[in-house]
Amino acid sequence: MKRLCLTEGLPQRIVLSEKKLETRKFNGPYKNCVVTERMNGDLRVLFSAVSAKSGGSAVYIKNLSRCRTLKESPHQFIFLVPPGPANSLGELSANIRVIATRAGLGSPWKRFLWDQLVLRRIVKEQMVDVLVSASDFGMFFPPCREILMIGNSIYFSSFYSKQILSRKSLKFRVQLLLRRCLVSLSVMSAKVVITPSQSMMTLIKQVIPSLDGKALVNYLGVPIELFSSRLSPNDGERTESSRKSFQILYVYEYGDYKNLTVLLKAVMILSEQGVTDLLLMSTADPWQNPDVEAVTREEDQALATHRLISPFVKFTGLVPYEDVSKLYADSDVFVFPSIAESFGYPVVEAMASGLPVIASDIPVCREICGKAAIYIDPLNARDLAAKILMMRGNPQRRKELGEAGRKRAEELFDWNDHVQRLLKLIDTVRDEKRG
Repeated sequence: MKRLCLTEGLPQRIVLSEKKLETRKFNGPYKNCVVTERMNGDLRVLFSAVSAKSGGSAVYIKNLSRCRTLKESPHQFIFLVPPGPANSLGELSANIRVIATRAGLGSPWKRFLWDQLVLRRIVKEQMVDVLVSASDFGMFFPPCREILMIGNSIYFSSFYSKQILSRKSLKFRVQLLLRRCLVSLSVMSAKVVITPSQSMMTLIKQVIPSLDGKALVNYLGVPIELFSSRLSPNDGERTESSRKSFQILYVYEYGDYKNLTVLLKAVMILSEQGVTDLLLMSTADPWQNPDVEAVTREEDQALATHRLISPFVKFTGLVPYEDVSKLYADSDVFVFPSIAESFGYPVVEAMASGLPVIASDIPVCREICGKAAIYIDPLNARDLAAKILMMRGNPQRRKELGEAGRKRAEELFDWNDHVQRLLKLIDTVRDEKRG
């Protein structure tokens, strides 16, 4: 596997599938992007994920590039990703190539121009058969068949607009409106539009009725083997006496709509009630991503340092994906209080780990978790505190929810199943093109 960068000099010749490929370079500002000639008529698929710098989108690319199903495919795959994720992918199979670019890290207008001009040239030069635009935005009138993946719920969620967006700066609101317009326009040119849940599809259709006839749901998933290989405390491996604290887990990167606020307030309520044998483990903290506008940041920082809360909270910082399964295995309950989501990787990881879930009572959580979770009003800290207290005192209920969650994850959210459906769709789009 070779990693290419749009901003660094590269050798004129690369090796793919143990064959030397003839190459040439662009002229202009992206002159260092090496391109290759097609060999043996293989299907060539380009995944454009230029905005996948962190969070669920970065996890998606990492899992996709490492998936056995993709590695064993006869097709050639090119990934366009930011430099950070590109450097973290490690050694991949010979049919996968990575191009690093900062194109998705700038303003919406720069991203729009890049997609329409530079990405168009890359698609033509690389002789791409199918373009998979995996970061919400697509190319207008692409030179090949395009599959558009839309996964950012904040563009379409009225609940988010009411609770979070209304408190944002004018600049942020204008940029979000612009991004939503670009997504809407992208839909018009795509051959197929994919969403990760039916709830996300419903949100989009309320804004973009032109989705009819070209949209489908392809559930995401997690590498089941990574999370089901460990036993959680709810499998009876740890006794009540061996546990120092009832451990609550919250796995996210900090963001206002992820709603750390309600969880910190719930911890304060429990502390005021004299409940001291609990510990909140959080990968997110309100000092993360200081350059990102978050309307809850100051309040969350004040809560996190409050004398009734800080003794019962441990901020771990972001944990490498390969190590996050240990957090699930060592915890007693997982809390998912989001205000807006399109799927929710962490909640599926928790279910795959056999960890009982407390989730926001929003449509996407009901869809993904079903009966494998108990639900709370994401704006009501007292409701959350009561549900935590109930779970703390009912190990049998925790075990039942954990078993139901693990079964649901294995049946509906296996990562290999997602990739197989995606590859089947790519083949279908290719065959329609030939027809």
